[in-house]
Amino acid sequence: MRLAAFPIAAFALFVACASPVQRGSLLIPRAYDDNGMPVRSPIAITGIGNDTELDHLVVRFMVSQRVPNAQLAVSVKGATTFSHAYTYRGLAASMTARSTIMRLASNTKAWTSGALYNLIEARKLDPNAKVFQYLGITKPLLRGAKVDKRVYQITIEDMILHESGWDDSKPPYYDPTFHMRDIALALHLQHEVDPVSYVRYQLHEPLQEAPGTTYAYCNFCYTVLGMVVAKASGESYTDYVAHSVAAPMGVKNVEGSPTMGERLPHEVAAYYSAYKGLSAVYVLSKRRFGYPYGGDDMALEVAGGAAQLATTADSMLAFMQRYLIWGVGTPQPGADWAREGSMPGTNTWAEQLPNGTNYAFLVNTRQYVYGKDPHAFENLQRSFEGVLQQRR
Repeated sequence: MRLAAFPIAAFALFVACASPVQRGSLLIPRAYDDNGMPVRSPIAITGIGNDTELDHLVVRFMVSQRVPNAQLAVSVKGATTFSHAYTYRGLAASMTARSTIMRLASNTKAWTSGALYNLIEARKLDPNAKVFQYLGITKPLLRGAKVDKRVYQITIEDMILHESGWDDSKPPYYDPTFHMRDIALALHLQHEVDPVSYVRYQLHEPLQEAPGTTYAYCNFCYTVLGMVVAKASGESYTDYVAHSVAAPMGVKNVEGSPTMGERLPHEVAAYYSAYKGLSAVYVLSKRRFGYPYGGDDMALEVAGGAAQLATTADSMLAFMQRYLIWGVGTPQPGADWAREGSMPGTNTWAEQLPNGTNYAFLVNTRQYVYGKDPHAFENLQRSFEGVLQQRR
């Protein structure tokens, strides 16, 4: 068993859920005063702790990149020292509070990993089990489809380690996470594809590598692992995370964000993207929906353990006090581990720094990715790290 090798042996910063790239800028230049704050700043700030340097970084980012809502929270040796909620007045559809939950995108995978850690430690789950046999998914969905026999050798651990053998960075460059509408239509469905059919449809897709040999970031793997969590626990994926990962830490606000419809209580009012596409939920409709609401060909309810959850920056701090943010395991003093979540309408970051400081930053857009400053979010994290790593 290779779980002793967790977390992955290199510091990895990944854009977790990629979407089709489209160009266009919504950036509006603003003037700054001598202290680096925007002139007539439109950003409202609430929260605990006082750190002008961090506030300056967030406000500059929000104003220059037109970010409606944000949260930044910092802990030092387990104690929260700073937690601010930011609202771009006149742009945001709702005010941000520390209690406002936002989608995590692929930071959902961290909570999935925490759930897997609990189940493995409790001996309710064997990471060496063949994953599709464990789930009882052993036949492809399409009649006559040929499946590489190696698919049935993929273990739970292979999927945890992103070593399934599927690699969407190589031909045919296929990530089913952003083809859910296409899959539903290929199956002649009149509604969104269900998770089991979604997984069965993937079985015939060709492997690019031998399972268990090559790292290739895999959204699909963590959708499958969310289903593993549900089977091993006897609860739904979201219920198990809420009851057995979040609740023991005193966290009560980790929930599955709905793709469509009314937002959850305390959820940010909107997720912002300029782009629209055909819906992964209303698969027969020709209407175009915003990317964050199924127009990117993904339904969050199907993505599950890969991208479905929403919570707060404070809750991410609580998680990082007990679990690794990258990998299956518990925090390692002196190590530096980080994870990015990125999908339409969402960008998140959580990091465990070697000096015992953890921080989480959540926003409800990633529009800047398509503009003149596509690395603005990652550059901001480097600025946060520079500030926080100097402190003891």
